[in-house]
Amino acid sequence: MTSTTRPGTLDPLGSNDIGERLRIGFITHFDQHDDLATIYRDNIRLVQALEELGYDSAWIATRHFYSGWAALPSPYAFLGAAAVSTSRIALGTAVLPIVLDDAVRAAEELAVIDHLSGGRLLAGLGKGVPSDSFHVFEAFTPDRDRAFEEKIEQLNWALEGSTVEGGTASIWPPARPLIGREFAGSSNIETIRFAARSGIGFILERFGNGPERTPEARAEFQRRQADSVLEYRRVFAETWGTSRTPYVVTSRTAFPGSTTEAALEEAAATAARWNEFAGQIGRVDPTLSPADQLLSDNFIWGDPEALVDDLLADPTVPLTDELVLGIHPVSHTIDETIEKARILITEVVPLLEPRWRAARAEAGITPRLTEEVR
Repeated sequence: MTSTTRPGTLDPLGSNDIGERLRIGFITHFDQHDDLATIYRDNIRLVQALEELGYDSAWIATRHFYSGWAALPSPYAFLGAAAVSTSRIALGTAVLPIVLDDAVRAAEELAVIDHLSGGRLLAGLGKGVPSDSFHVFEAFTPDRDRAFEEKIEQLNWALEGSTVEGGTASIWPPARPLIGREFAGSSNIETIRFAARSGIGFILERFGNGPERTPEARAEFQRRQADSVLEYRRVFAETWGTSRTPYVVTSRTAFPGSTTEAALEEAAATAARWNEFAGQIGRVDPTLSPADQLLSDNFIWGDPEALVDDLLADPTVPLTDELVLGIHPVSHTIDETIEKARILITEVVPLLEPRWRAARAEAGITPRLTEEVR
């Protein structure tokens, strides 16, 4: 028997529209300036504005050591504040480096936030942006791939509210539905297959690494990501059939402007500080033109039509269930960021949605109802 409501399943979000429409999120990296108190409060206001604009989700970049100028090393306090400041929008971590945490303590924190938000948490989980300083964390191990799988299994054990072996206590509060809203953030194909076998979602990063960070390699990077999504969906279907729903989230920078020329001029000016920094650490070739420096970061710009054309030229996008847009790494105030977010959701997404639907059908990705679990 099938059901459109599917009560009791572990479908992400417990909804019946995964893959039936393009869900839209927005990501913030907390990199607007250096006043932390203002940054944190301003980003609460950003999440509230995103909810008012009609976004499905707000994703919060979580990175240790101020990596990439992302100013939020732990998401828990911020997500708690965001949960009580909003009522509808889903709240995602992009991504929580679970390999550096005690998985049971992380489960306790995430469970509280999920209950506080009324089941709106999206738990993006990963290994963290590589660093030579992770050994400062007690939980660190050089084998990050194995550690990730073990942490996910322990996290899910805790979210089930399981009883401690050799003791009488159970992990509390349980948050079993959150297991259906976990996402593995990785470019490692074995980790991606693990996510599929585990029945959890898959979240893709915005830009490539190393040799992929050139304008010429951008298309190849996007193709690699698309291939990883196809493999995730293949293993997911092979493992779960119709009893679970695969869920793919893709992050992309899309910088809107009144014209493509105006968008490039503004983007180049507001990303100049970042590109200078990126050039110093070898992430971008500083001798390239501003446009090619942006393309090295898989950063696109343009009027709404140009943005849609570029997004749909990316083979990953039609395979995606939720597209998370952002304007990082430009230097903008929160009010300027909110205005860019408004343009994206009101002018770009309406053009994108029907073409996404057509491209998705052409790629053979169709919505699936899952079997009702009683």
